[in-house]
Amino acid sequence: MKKKVLFFIQESIGGAERITILIAKMLDLAKFDVVFAIVPYSEVSNSVRDFIPDSYKCVYIDRVSPIKKMWQMFRVIRQQKPDIVFSSVFHLSNKILPFRLFFLRTKFILRCENYLFTFKKHQLLQMFVLYRLASSIIAQTKEMGDELVRNLKICQKKIVVLENPIDSETILSKIKDGSNPFPNNGRKHIVASGRFCFQKGFDLLIKAFAELKKKNENVDLYVIGANDGEYVGDFNNVMGLAKKLGIEQVFHCVGYQSNPYVYVKNADCFALSSRWEGLPNVLIESLYLGTPVAAFKCIPIIERIVTDGKNGFLAPKEDWKALAEAMENCLKLNNVDFDYCGASNEEFVRLFL
Repeated sequence: MKKKVLFFIQESIGGAERITILIAKMLDLAKFDVVFAIVPYSEVSNSVRDFIPDSYKCVYIDRVSPIKKMWQMFRVIRQQKPDIVFSSVFHLSNKILPFRLFFLRTKFILRCENYLFTFKKHQLLQMFVLYRLASSIIAQTKEMGDELVRNLKICQKKIVVLENPIDSETILSKIKDGSNPFPNNGRKHIVASGRFCFQKGFDLLIKAFAELKKKNENVDLYVIGANDGEYVGDFNNVMGLAKKLGIEQVFHCVGYQSNPYVYVKNADCFALSSRWEGLPNVLIESLYLGTPVAAFKCIPIIERIVTDGKNGFLAPKEDWKALAEAMENCLKLNNVDFDYCGASNEEFVRLFL
């Protein structure tokens, strides 16, 4: 008899959502019945449906008040009668975990998307109370797993450290179907990707790029990511900074793209300016595509993935002048080798057995 797995996933696409879809695709449909419950998150133009194969069933939560949203999520679990419920972001996990008390035979698996220092005090209190109800919790790095045990007092046996895998099938398919988006003008292209929010540090990236432009006039910066809806404020601030620094003509915001990989594949450098990350998929995917990376050392694992002069260059956290130097050095590298090894499909699937 098939096991039914209900994946709660945010409507707006990001790294956590893409990893959730990848984990779902690892499950053999001969043995598992997979259903996605899509929960509205913000008013933006992107959609998680661009990445969910048509063969998977989806149910939808209405855009309603938080209390009504929780009731609808409860009702979906009751109607679907899953053997396993999965969530990959705090904003969904804290809503569904109380339901464990009503569905005692259902396994609840969570994935922790960020380090604890990124959460507010009231969120940490919710995590302290609720996360111990989970059957298993996926930590993306050893440091993240140690935090959960040390600070939230989660039982060590519940923590499973699984570093993000690569969705090579999707990436290669998108690359095959797409084309080089850059003009053939002999200029260098630096690409960054992410929502326009404080976490992604695009204000720091703009300062770094303006510094780089003083030494290299033959380079453009492209940013892929949602800049509408709740992100308009940060987007306008970044655009204002670009104008102030006199780089608005070579700073291109292309918005959400259903195929960001053609930008990364054809770029000369990928820049990660984040103030923090869980485990940055975009960085790993860039290296997979052979594009060198200039990145802040915002979390420990980045220093284990990127080696100066081999596949990119690193800068101290939030040091935009050092990031400018890292980007300049990356432009001198050619295609780089990929030697990152994430968790295997078998390791993920074992959680669902």
